[in-house]
Amino acid sequence: MKSLNRILPLSLLIASAVCGIAHAEQYDFTMHGYMRSGILATSDGNRADSLGLMPDGKFRLGNEDDTKIELIPQVTLKSDSGVVAKIQTNITHQTKCTSDWNCLDDDGKAVQFREGYVELSNLDFAPDVAFWAGKRYSSSNASSHQFDWEYIQYNGTGGGFDNLDIGFARFDAGIYAFTTTDESKAYPVDKGDQGYPDDYSLNLWFKKIADSPVDLELIAHHMNNNENHIGAAEKGYGVTGIYNFEGFYGLTGGSSKFVAQYGRGLAAGDSLGKNGWGWANLDDTQSWRLVLDGVATIGDGWEVATFAFYQKDKNYRWWSSDNEGWGRSSWVAGVRPYQQITKNFAMQYEVGYEYLDDKNYKGVDGKGKGGLTKVTIAPTLTFDSGFWSRPQIRVFATYAKWDKGVSDALDGNYDWSTNTIGSGGYSRSGKTDTLNFGIQGEVWF
Repeated sequence: MKSLNRILPLSLLIASAVCGIAHAEQYDFTMHGYMRSGILATSDGNRADSLGLMPDGKFRLGNEDDTKIELIPQVTLKSDSGVVAKIQTNITHQTKCTSDWNCLDDDGKAVQFREGYVELSNLDFAPDVAFWAGKRYSSSNASSHQFDWEYIQYNGTGGGFDNLDIGFARFDAGIYAFTTTDESKAYPVDKGDQGYPDDYSLNLWFKKIADSPVDLELIAHHMNNNENHIGAAEKGYGVTGIYNFEGFYGLTGGSSKFVAQYGRGLAAGDSLGKNGWGWANLDDTQSWRLVLDGVATIGDGWEVATFAFYQKDKNYRWWSSDNEGWGRSSWVAGVRPYQQITKNFAMQYEVGYEYLDDKNYKGVDGKGKGGLTKVTIAPTLTFDSGFWSRPQIRVFATYAKWDKGVSDALDGNYDWSTNTIGSGGYSRSGKTDTLNFGIQGEVWF
């Protein structure tokens, strides 16, 4: 009966989709996706953890300890009047488990549905505007592939529109609701309220302002206090400015951008440039960030990826909800030279440095001051030429060294029940360096 109950909803979904197709003049199905998987092992012959000091992101070449698979099926319908409907989902599996069976993520799930939305465009009253509703990634998200981090990331459930011509700019607007699983059932502090507090964010984008390479984002947040974080901020606002350079900072071919970000309240700290991660912030929590992100095309088969950011937080408070906030600053810088030796063979090299100064790491006076240096060399088999060409199969060796002051930030395991940091399940035997080896396949399509 359980199997039948699972199959029936899927059958009804397929049947309703087929019935809907009968009213569409054109139907198209595509499948996009991403996959990475491989081995990351220590020189002692054991499975390794990846290395990084930041709450999110790390210099990823030769430093990924997980399998991640994203499948993105997309159905496009076109009516006889020209209206276009796009239906898209994102089915994701991500785990550090190396077996081929029963691998679960940190939420205990084998598969997550990260997107499921409908988009309508070419409507008679607004032919150039795309309207959407459902669960999705913002079309304006921005990330560093090299550092594996989205410094602009507005995801969740909501609705909005993209590409409205307002004369001096192209205008996108969306409202998102986002709350993590462990916070989603917390009751409001005001017992007269119905429902559960959610982080609602209004996201306004002005793109190519006055036909320039400048984009501007304005963001506003609202979330009622919940029982887990009494006295936390209930609102916040932020701004992001982007300058999109021609080529690599105007010096050579490639691509590059400079990003400046500010946030206060719910839009600061770990939620700067994001939504849904600031529920423990204070009203006066403030954050500033500068980002440089680019890839240079040099010639003779050479390309160089570069990434750097600096972030300063004031009255920052981690999710443990300490009574007072504290200061935190962090910065990273790294380069990844890529040398295409033949059409199907390349050498990749990466040097990255991360520095963290957290006055009260995770709210328990943990060790949070110091730096980490990582160096990787990776001979790579390529499907075609170029830094962005995939699939790739690479073998690698990675050496990393870090300061003792960031040992907790590197491997510490936070215990929510005791508000302490333990050694976790990973051992470095008191060492402050490591030599790792591995092999990895990566593809997007």
